[in-house]
Amino acid sequence: MAPALDAPERDDAHRLASPPPSLSAPSTRDTTLTLLDTVTCRGNATVPGLTLVFTGRPSSWGEMEPVNMKFYQLGNGGSLIFENDLNALSDHLGRPHPEFHGAQITDQPGGELQWIITADLRGKMEPPTSERILFSFMESNWLDGLARALQEGLARLCGMSGEALKDPRFSHLARRSRPLPYANQTHARIIEQGDAIKMLANDRRTLRQQRAKRDATITRLRAKIAALEATVKDQEEQMKKMEEDGDDIQGGSAFLSDDDDFEEDENTEEEDYAFLDSGEEDHVPIDVDEE
Repeated sequence: MAPALDAPERDDAHRLASPPPSLSAPSTRDTTLTLLDTVTCRGNATVPGLTLVFTGRPSSWGEMEPVNMKFYQLGNGGSLIFENDLNALSDHLGRPHPEFHGAQITDQPGGELQWIITADLRGKMEPPTSERILFSFMESNWLDGLARALQEGLARLCGMSGEALKDPRFSHLARRSRPLPYANQTHARIIEQGDAIKMLANDRRTLRQQRAKRDATITRLRAKIAALEATVKDQEEQMKKMEEDGDDIQGGSAFLSDDDDFEEDENTEEEDYAFLDSGEEDHVPIDVDEE
């Protein structure tokens, strides 16, 4: 049995005991990790009962074959965070030593979520047997992923054991006094969903504004058309009234002059032709010799 936890470690264990819901079914934007009941793993190592199935764009992950494999088993005198507690709890429940596998799927400098970490907490073999705990997630590097897997395994094992934990040293690890933060993948997915909801809300608000503006324009144009129709009708009535009250300027006889290009009006006075009469001073006699 490992020594008891100090006060700071107990507080950290109490705070991190409950597992985030995303770790049971991790997912990212470009890849999907599926757990099956067959024995397959790309690379030189195999994980019993685990198949890693990658789906997504090859350009985002490069080669599908892991570039590096890691393995870690408790019970060998390690001193990682949560290691002694998880190993002691496994011994207390009669379980084999937990095992942890790591597969590096890409080695890009500064890349995030390059490792797939798999935790295998086998159940008790002797009756009464216990259920096996198998989960996986993605992390940026092997050491951070291993520490996270140790914490997650301790939290899940405490939560699954329940009444079997009579020892007060472990009974408090499965309690939760306040909501815990989400895992990295779930937190990023929630932020992305929130951004998508905001974009949809903005688009819908813009559509509503455009629809209201269009309806207002249609209403204004319809009112303008009605006003123009009323104006045209009034003008037609005024024209009819003026035609009834006015004189027919097209009536009467039309007179033509000797010159076909001059049309004489019936009301033309004689003095209008005075300019055609030439005086005597304007008359110049011309002598014509007769032959």
